[in-house]
Amino acid sequence: MKKLLMILIAALTVVYAAGCDEKPVINKSGDTVSEISESAVPERNYLVLVNRTHKLPDNYEKSVEIVDGKNFFGGAFRIEKETYEHFQKLREKMMMQELQIEINRAYLSADEQKDLIEEYTREYGENYAYNYQGEPNYSENQTGLGIDLALFFAGEKIDKDAELMKMDGIFREIYSVMADYGFILRYPEEKVQVTDFMYQPWHIRYVGEEAAKEIYEKNITLEEYLSGE
Repeated sequence: MKKLLMILIAALTVVYAAGCDEKPVINKSGDTVSEISESAVPERNYLVLVNRTHKLPDNYEKSVEIVDGKNFFGGAFRIEKETYEHFQKLREKMMMQELQIEINRAYLSADEQKDLIEEYTREYGENYAYNYQGEPNYSENQTGLGIDLALFFAGEKIDKDAELMKMDGIFREIYSVMADYGFILRYPEEKVQVTDFMYQPWHIRYVGEEAAKEIYEKNITLEEYLSGE
């Protein structure tokens, strides 16, 4: 009896040891479950909400294809691929109406966004920088879907905030057609309490044609659209 009991204990010990030495679950690509959770890439989402209270999703930048471009002035920028394709169509449309729009900036990394905030702080002051720029990882610039426009008007480049603020008439013409190409005005003048950012007539955002048309027709923000208001 004693011998049988010892055999059972030995068998249980082997089974327990095997369980403790169990290999982590591995998927077909060779990643472990823990690796999958840490490196998961979200699906491409043109309605992603990034603002002061909504952080850029982890690994978001891995879900988008960022391409390089140059504007009419020779300035380089980076931007999400489909956004750029639709912007080029919008630009062609505005050229037909004798208005030239260009991309001043689009995609910025977290470090580049930090540098932009510091630039705004030096040029305009800390309060202005806060009202017009989001912190790294809480900034739409990192989505690659937002565009800061520049204008070429009367033979001159217009890309400074103060100068752009004076171009209401031109921007209204742009707003009236850009929903057809999937773009919205991201920070409207009358929606500061909703967006928590000051009016930026130069900042447009790609969301896709269906959403853009509804947002434009209802005169709402992306926040209101996503919340069903």
